[in-house]
Amino acid sequence: MSMSYVTLPLPVVPPPFRVRVLTPEDMDGVIALYSNPDVARSLNFTVPVLRETLVQKLTGDLEAMRQGKGIRWVLSRDDDPAPAGYLTLFNWSQKDRRAEVGYMVGRALWGQRVMTGVLPALLRFGFEHLNLHRIEGMVNVRNSASFKALTRAGFQQEGVLRGYQVDANGGGFNDIILLALLEDAWRASLAT
Repeated sequence: MSMSYVTLPLPVVPPPFRVRVLTPEDMDGVIALYSNPDVARSLNFTVPVLRETLVQKLTGDLEAMRQGKGIRWVLSRDDDPAPAGYLTLFNWSQKDRRAEVGYMVGRALWGQRVMTGVLPALLRFGFEHLNLHRIEGMVNVRNSASFKALTRAGFQQEGVLRGYQVDANGGGFNDIILLALLEDAWRASLAT
């Protein structure tokens, strides 16, 4: 059995943002966000990132949605439908009731704590609508902003995966921090 994004409500994010399910029509706007060299480096894409690489990635994301293996959303401003970010719950295991959270915001929004506001909506969606027990996040040790956003949302660091991925820009190997939030801890945080 797989999840169907078609019948699920959208996560409710705080103003001035909104989300919509990723569609093929969003591809050019999301590619423009990923094409920023700073954004590409932060997500371990080779800079300059090739359009074909991003088309392949987003096509794979759409196929994973079709197969019920995850949901991808486009973040936009209330007054502008252009993509401002990209959000996902992916690597979903119904049997184990877990998924991984992923996100990217456009370079113009860095430092504005956008994910501090948006992450709680994704967590609520995952725990309440997907019946998840565990949501994981994996962050490059150099991405302190993402680490802070996850820990502000209640995630606990579980370890460091040393030399986990090749640095796409020739910097050797990247260490990745593994974080997770369990449903009972999330529910307890709502009560306080």
